[in-house]
This record gives sequence, C-alpha cells and structure tokens, in this order.
Amino acid sequence: MNLNKILNRLLLILILPIFLISCNSNENKLESIKEKGEITLGTSADYPPYEFPFIDKNGNEQIVGFDIEIAKEIAKDLGVELVIKNLDFSGLLDALNSNNVDFILSGISPTEERRQSIDFSEIYYTAQHVILTLNNNIKSINDLNNLTVGVQLGSIQDRLAHEYLKNSEIKTLLRIPELVLELLSKKVDAILMEMPVALQYQKKNPELTVINDKILNNEVAGSAVGIKKGQEDLLAEINKTISRLIKEGKINEFFNESIKISEKLNK
Repeated sequence: MNLNKILNRLLLILILPIFLISCNSNENKLESIKEKGEITLGTSADYPPYEFPFIDKNGNEQIVGFDIEIAKEIAKDLGVELVIKNLDFSGLLDALNSNNVDFILSGISPTEERRQSIDFSEIYYTAQHVILTLNNNIKSINDLNNLTVGVQLGSIQDRLAHEYLKNSEIKTLLRIPELVLELLSKKVDAILMEMPVALQYQKKNPELTVINDKILNNEVAGSAVGIKKGQEDLLAEINKTISRLIKEGKINEFFNESIKISEKLNK
C-alpha cells in the first residue's frame, strides 16, 4: 500500500465521524427540541408589524408582531415553549447555522442566494417593496439615481438597491429605526422597504411619503420561515403549521391585529 492510499484512509477515518455526527444532529433536531421543551426563534424586532418591541401594562418589554404570532403557533403545535432572541437582521443566518437559534422569522424572503445556505418553509405572506421618502420630487425608483438611498444590511432591499441604483450612494444600516432617523434628518434621500413596514413609519411620521413602484413590485418574493439545512422533519412540521394557519384565515388575522398594536404605539 502506497503512502497516498494510507493518507486517504486516515483522512476518511478522521472525517467520517464528523460527518455522521453532523447528519445525526440534523436528523434529531425535532426530537431534540421536543426533549428540551423549547424552540428558539431568531428575529430582528425593528420591523413593525412583523416584529417590534411593546411595553405591557406592567412595564415589561415584549417582542410582538405578525411573525411572533406565527412562531407561537409553531411552538404550540410542537408542544414546546417559545424562546425569542432579538438579533441584527444581518446576523440571523449565521445565528441559525451556528445553532444559536432553531429557526428564524423576520419578514425574510427566500432568495436564491439565501437558499444556498439555509432551507425555507412555504411562503406565508407576500408584500410589495416601496420607497419611503421626504422628497416630493421622487415618484419612482428611477428618480433615486444619483441620490443617497438607505437599506437594511442583508435585506432583499439591499440587493435591489445595488442592482437597480448603480449611480446612487447606498447606505446600509443594521436597524430600520436608524434608517428612518437618517431619512428624517435628511442624511438619506429615501429608504427601500416593504410596504406594511413603510406604512407604519409613515403613520408615526406623516411628513413621509410612501411610493409604490412598478419595477420594485416585479421583485416581490414573499416571506418564509428559515431553518438550518438538512432538518427535513422540523421543516415538515413548520409547513404543517403554516398550511393550517392559512386554511383557518389566521395569517390575515395575525397581520391585522399586529397592525392595530403597532398603530397604538404610534399615537
């Protein structure tokens, strides 16, 4: 036996246990969650009505919203408690793949790029992308050329801005409230975001204008639940919950309730 064959066999002996442990970990994820009695959600709570902070009557801060209600239903169907971790949007995929969280909901679109690193559930909601601005001269995305445009780091709007606005300065920040402050202080000329979110910030700041754009509407991808690759059993259970919620009309109910809560905060 030559040296190369010996080295190849040694390499196989070293790699195989790691591979088997990884496969076993993924296959037993659903079982592990049930044994632990809890499932951990990763989200970025700066995106009303999807997820946002809310102070209850006792003065305690909670994370509430449309996505949170869906996450609660997933946990309920699994028979476990829901634990929520509030993270930066750009760090959600890494948190998932490093096992810091079990699943992610944060108005996340299942783009082809994201599908390369994680798996997604069925689409549970679809919303349009819009422009939020103070500038009355802006009527479409074409008017944003040569201007400064704000987007959330790692969002689908981040990709759209770099794709369609080659001559613009794209300013990326971690949190949506930071972007809105930049807009109100005229440090950016406009922000790209989803319509339900833009409408909530407009209600709080009536001087802002929401612009529906045909080009952006062609890029609608919908929102889905993200989980780590290879966890088919968990994904199947999540899809069952989503299917049930859609059939029962709960998706629209949760969305409308979350809008009402968000609007109360804006008063």
